Amino acid sequence: MAFFKVDNRIFSFDLKPRDLAVYFCLCRHACNEGGTCFPSRRTIARECGISGAETVDRALKVLIEKGLIEKHHQHSEDGGYRSNVYHILPLR
Repeated sequence: MAFFKVDNRIFSFDLKPRDLAVYFCLCRHACNEGGTCFPSRRTIARECGISGAETVDRALKVLIEKGLIEKHHQHSEDGGYRSNVYHILPLR
């Protein structure tokens, strides 16, 4: 059975269920990658049962503002867009 760990202190950040779902999704994707992952916004929305990328963006903004994740933009060699890279930060 597959599982992932999340620090219990995440519940002290007063996050909405949507924000928690996105955080858990990122943690699940990053569990074997040293805290780094790159799921698309569409993948995050689908896995969290969220209506669309805009809702995911709002949750990501909250997580970034609270210092829980970092987001880095990626571009392919030809200048095209690729999925963002997300890094899960240690909880303080």
